[in-house]
Amino acid sequence: MPARLIVFILTLLVIVTFIGLNIENNSDIRIWFGEKGLLKDVPIFVSFFVMYLIGVLSAVPFVVRWRNRKKKQIARKTAEESESEMKSPQQKKKRVMGLKKDKEPNRKDSEGRIGSKADDEQSPGSE
Repeated sequence: MPARLIVFILTLLVIVTFIGLNIENNSDIRIWFGEKGLLKDVPIFVSFFVMYLIGVLSAVPFVVRWRNRKKKQIARKTAEESESEMKSPQQKKKRVMGLKKDKEPNRKDSEGRIGSKADDEQSPGSE
């Protein structure tokens, strides 16, 4: 976080320095043919700022399309994983505290009975 703040402040300083050094530099910009399409005495930093904004706006559709494609790929992968889990029931895994573990086989207790852990935890007088 502090590194981003320092980079942001340095970027602002560079921009303000650029504006301060070019405050008196002006140019004529021709947008369209004829006198109506001519902008006179436009500061250089304003024209650079407008060019930068046009570049950012032209990149937005590509970034949005890329993010949508990534989301679709993730959704497709999760759907394939869920289908593969449903196809092979012997390989089902049980979630314990957020981790996947294989289902535990039934265990024999000290008397040779087969039961689960829940059966082991019952009180002896409950039989």
